[in-house]
Amino acid sequence: MAGKGEKVKREQDPIRVVLPEDCRIATLPELRTQLLAAVDQPTCVLDASVVTRIDTAVLQLLTAFQRDAASGGHEVRWGGASDVLREAAALLGLTQTLALPAAMPA
Repeated sequence: MAGKGEKVKREQDPIRVVLPEDCRIATLPELRTQLLAAVDQPTCVLDASVVTRIDTAVLQLLTAFQRDAASGGHEVRWGGASDVLREAAALLGLTQTLALPAAMPA
């Protein structure tokens, strides 16, 4: 417990960015805006659990976001990653770059 006059530092809740179901180039402007707002936060949670379509442009954006956040010393976690996202990332060799969590067994 903090004594009188001491400030208690509470860790800030992570910012959460939910990727849309259809995550293709048409969604880039909105997704980019959300990621720009999140890149300087101490922790960001990306939730791609509902993604059913994704293209290379969005994967490039996520890769740049991951790189920029890491270079600023910020943490990026995955709150969920659909099989579609995992397969697309694997096809492009981005699974490790995006730090995707392991698939959960059925």
